[in-house]
Amino acid sequence: MNTKKDENYHASDLKASIIDAASKLLISEGIEAITMRAIASKLGVSRGAPYRHFVDKHDLLCSVAQHSFELLNASMLNFSQIGTPPKDEFYELAKKYIDFCLSYPAFYHLMFSNEELLKNQTTELSTSANKSFHKLEMLLEKLQQEGLTKNEDLNLQANYVWSSLHGYCCLLLAQETRKAEKLAKNQDFFLEKIWCSLSTSR
Repeated sequence: MNTKKDENYHASDLKASIIDAASKLLISEGIEAITMRAIASKLGVSRGAPYRHFVDKHDLLCSVAQHSFELLNASMLNFSQIGTPPKDEFYELAKKYIDFCLSYPAFYHLMFSNEELLKNQTTELSTSANKSFHKLEMLLEKLQQEGLTKNEDLNLQANYVWSSLHGYCCLLLAQETRKAEKLAKNQDFFLEKIWCSLSTSR
């Protein structure tokens, strides 16, 4: 049954508000705090209102993760400028990825470490998740074409770079503060190691 409070929201506005409320709960209180009832209470709508847009909590979390990937994609896809040397573009892409991890650790964990979401994704989530990886593949293809990196299987090479960055990010999030600060401060050391493993120059 609709309530007057429900009517204050346009359908698309309510869906966006639900995702936003769930995102804020994820950051402030963790994934366990996200329930349909809690979301409805925070937004001042009926308990059934969230179910008009999301089948269940899993469906909602997929949308939160999709929104998180969109934030990452916006950061990674929009920085390039005409004339930027490809090596600099590679470093900037990697740094944007690391910056996202450090700025949104709760989102990062949901995107890459939540077993339920990894096993069962919505089509929309899968599409958003693939965009940043595709950007990496395109950049590596350009680097290969210009003879700056080894001519290897592009997908395998992209997976190597991503797994290296992901491992580094997981270390940053898992270490105690002092160790994490040292790792973060020396990120250029790790990026140079990744670059050297790809580069054709000796």
